[in-house]
Amino acid sequence: MPVRPSRRRRSSVPPPADGPLPADPRVTAQQVENDATLRDFALAVRDQFGQGTPTTPQLGLYAGCLIRQEGSVYRSGSTYLIQLRRDGRVFVHAKDMSLSGRQLRPVIYGAILQQALGIDPAVVRTDPAAALAAFTDATTGDGGSFDVPSIPGASGYAAVYVSAKFGSPVVLLAGFDLNASHLIEEDIVHIEPAVTARDVVDEETLEAFVTQAGEYILDLAQQQNGDILKAKNALRDPNGPWVHGPVYLSIMNPDTRLILFHGGFPDRFELRQGGIATDIKTRELVVDQLIRAANSSPEGGSWEYYFDNPADDNDSAEVPKVGYARVFTGSFQRRDGTEFPISFIVNSGFYLSPGGAEALVGVLENPGPDSSQSGVSALWGWVCDAAMVEIEIETAQGEVEPYAAAYGMERLDTQAPCGDTNNGFVLLFNWNRLGAGDHMVTALVDGLELGRATVRVTTVGEGDQQEFLEGAVGECVVEDFPSMEQTVTLEWQQTSQNFVITDVQ
Repeated sequence: MPVRPSRRRRSSVPPPADGPLPADPRVTAQQVENDATLRDFALAVRDQFGQGTPTTPQLGLYAGCLIRQEGSVYRSGSTYLIQLRRDGRVFVHAKDMSLSGRQLRPVIYGAILQQALGIDPAVVRTDPAAALAAFTDATTGDGGSFDVPSIPGASGYAAVYVSAKFGSPVVLLAGFDLNASHLIEEDIVHIEPAVTARDVVDEETLEAFVTQAGEYILDLAQQQNGDILKAKNALRDPNGPWVHGPVYLSIMNPDTRLILFHGGFPDRFELRQGGIATDIKTRELVVDQLIRAANSSPEGGSWEYYFDNPADDNDSAEVPKVGYARVFTGSFQRRDGTEFPISFIVNSGFYLSPGGAEALVGVLENPGPDSSQSGVSALWGWVCDAAMVEIEIETAQGEVEPYAAAYGMERLDTQAPCGDTNNGFVLLFNWNRLGAGDHMVTALVDGLELGRATVRVTTVGEGDQQEFLEGAVGECVVEDFPSMEQTVTLEWQQTSQNFVITDVQ
């Protein structure tokens, strides 16, 4: 097939100036029309990557950026590439980088190994030396198709090559529309940093947060058994210590300005080059500010800038963001024992609010402090201005689960303080899910705390019936309520998991 020139499609990915650009694969994504050409595409890319080109790390990162770019020779419509490590963990997912770092379901990866590559999955699991030899042998073959009929969408074409950069085998997939259902749910083990994303409130805590994250990543990279891909899952886990509202981490290659990791919007920014966003007030590139701060001292530095919050369509340039960035350097040991130098910038930031959280006008009304809760009920309150209202609820295991509350309900009583009435928020919640005991509830408005309350939850079911008690029937009479010589009849209502008033006499 003829090679189609692609220089015009590369215009949105500025190339580095340290060597010749990598050649196009002999078959491009645009030429894929059926299974046969899908095979040709996969093998063409395999051969290109397996030749050890590009010749420099900068060109390698540039090629990685092209893999992600829609319309490049590597990605067109439903044709894109996925790269796996030899253990079946996703390294690059050109269509959805939020899935990178996740592990393929064993039945799917087993089919890829056996059907497409002729490798025994048991060897991969139990014998690293034999597995490496098997993958190396597979690089001389033509790969093959795989299909798991019992799992929708689990099919495609696979080939393998050895990364010249790291000396490790990489499984290349094409035609596989891999989504979250094809991946396993893993228990994420977190370290306990002294300053978490939740604790970031000023420059001092922001500096400590970034420093801890950089040292954690560098330590993993330099350990023989360190797992940077697993760290991706930890760094963007909403229940972990590294993400809280608009506070998250980003990692950038300082030479190419390629974003290697983004804790807030991975698919929007990962494996894409920084340098487009500008400071809304100064019109300077934010990436220039970031790099200047990172290089300002061995410990990095902070800066203040005005930047459109990607999570808020209604934010204002009058609300600045404080960022902190620092360069970390070290080395990675290849499998042949040689050292590969690494350098990366870790940065994070938080949005200032005029007057801080005290400037918020609103209240968390229910639940009230030290109240008792049971069954299914609503949590509610109001706030004058918000792009996002979240309710965080501490579980029995001490983890914090965030829930998005519906915002914008009409509250006529907020006309005076807010100047309008669409300020109510509400969240319907089943308290039984938490289990009996004390729990902390916190309302957040665009990442700032509006209010909190400790509640005591009581449940009536046990085991499988704890979350939703079924089949129970009950009625009782409360005397001298709501006033003396009156009685109220209470009846169990399964739908609300609570007692309701059915009669007053």
